[in-house]
Amino acid sequence: MKYFNKIIAGVLAISALMVSCDKYDVNEGITSKEKSLIKLPAATSDISTVAVDAVAGQVSVPVLEVRKDAISEADLAKGQDIKITKNTSLITAYNAAHGTSFEEFSGFTAGDGSTFDGNVWTLPFTSGDFVKYINLKFDPTTLDLSKKYAIGFEITDAGGAAISSALKEVVVEIAIKNAYHGTYSAVGVFHHPTAGDRVINELKLMSTNGPKSVIGNLADLGSSGYRMILTVNADNTVTIGKAGATPDIDQHWGPNYYDPITKSFHLHYSYNIAAPRIVEETLTLQ
Repeated sequence: MKYFNKIIAGVLAISALMVSCDKYDVNEGITSKEKSLIKLPAATSDISTVAVDAVAGQVSVPVLEVRKDAISEADLAKGQDIKITKNTSLITAYNAAHGTSFEEFSGFTAGDGSTFDGNVWTLPFTSGDFVKYINLKFDPTTLDLSKKYAIGFEITDAGGAAISSALKEVVVEIAIKNAYHGTYSAVGVFHHPTAGDRVINELKLMSTNGPKSVIGNLADLGSSGYRMILTVNADNTVTIGKAGATPDIDQHWGPNYYDPITKSFHLHYSYNIAAPRIVEETLTLQ
């Protein structure tokens, strides 16, 4: 099972972010015996996340890209029906491997471009098609932000083409963005006990982690796997929780709060109890 992280910034604009190391090349060559190859590019990583704005009413969201690597123009011109099956066991295995608690997302109907019988999507590739999308139609406001939802997808019929052995199945998280989700400009200072100070100046994606919380990189240590969870309390104070490789968090150093006017987090915290690394940073929504 493989994974990537894709974020939909709004219903009509889509941007993709890879959030783990690629395991396979999405441009994997044709390895079958003179057959075109059907694959799921999202399956380069463990899980793919599709985040949608919490707007009321039915929206149609592209959640899965299906690609055809044709061996010739003649083969590209051939029409074929690709079948993608909902595979709940992929979610179960992902939860077991990562200690997560994803529930299977079921509150949807088939969007444009495919049919769905409750278990299998049929996606028609007509002449010249090399990429199609499975779209889901649902009301984002009906999802419980305290829960995590996902769908397991698996290619089960390639319509006469070959199925990629490496890129045939993926878990896709369906996430609803809360009010704090977005890209922030982070500026501040990292105080190291022996190496001295260094400036923090970078962009951070803070992703929905719950109704009032977001998760993102801690200080400038995202490349080292250090993450933090920011939870906005009723009085706009912020509780900072550890995530990823972060060993501990101590936030007694100063006020930690969210300013709803400027849409910014003001943080003063440390990690590593024995020799505290103290961080002062302000995150402002872009």
